[in-house]
Amino acid sequence: MKMLLIDLGNTRIKWAYREGDILSTEGFILNTDFNQLLQQLIALPQPDIIHGCTVGLPELATRLDEFCGAQWQRSIEWLQVSREALGIQNGYRYLEQQGPDRWAAVLGARSLFPDKALLIASAGTALTVDALTEDNEFLGGMILPGLRLMKSALAQQTERLTVSDGAFHDFPRCTTDAIQTGCLSALAGSIMAMHARLSLRGDTPLCILSGGDAAAIAPLLSAYQPIIAEQLVLHGLAALARNNAS
Repeated sequence: MKMLLIDLGNTRIKWAYREGDILSTEGFILNTDFNQLLQQLIALPQPDIIHGCTVGLPELATRLDEFCGAQWQRSIEWLQVSREALGIQNGYRYLEQQGPDRWAAVLGARSLFPDKALLIASAGTALTVDALTEDNEFLGGMILPGLRLMKSALAQQTERLTVSDGAFHDFPRCTTDAIQTGCLSALAGSIMAMHARLSLRGDTPLCILSGGDAAAIAPLLSAYQPIIAEQLVLHGLAALARNNAS
């Protein structure tokens, strides 16, 4: 089965083309370069199925739908958050409020790491920190601004702080380093807090990180032995496609 998987996020669009369990090709592009994405997709063989997850602009999802229909006479099966999938029970109170990317990331993490309690932190435009028990109960999680959002909020709401690159230090001695250290510490601290809550339940979770800022956060979590797993949303879509096909 040939499948095209599309993750339409707030900032980037990621995609992968798989034949069965074999990854044939993959890529990503900024949402602002959407036309370049279409040029990349044109070169792909016709997929049997197309699965997608979107939290981005609705008009981009519509354009992708139109492209796939015109190019391959296929419609995109956009992921809908459900009360159960792949054996995972979703305990979110209001399913319509849960981002499909969060649900897909949970499904993807489980497909990669079976039979373990998981702490799943996706560090992109926002940081989401979600909890999955060993017996496949999704408990929920946290959402907070990602690294760049934190830094831009400081710049917008203060007179003397600007968005600039800094470095992490235990004791920062300049403002850019102080901002970088403070924001990364806040992000890592939220992950530590979720780990502590799971531990109080008696769980021993694997700490799974993904997203563009995962590598920057990981060194602050060395005591938790974090695992960086890329493209969790696409892994979740692939797992659902394989399950539906079987």
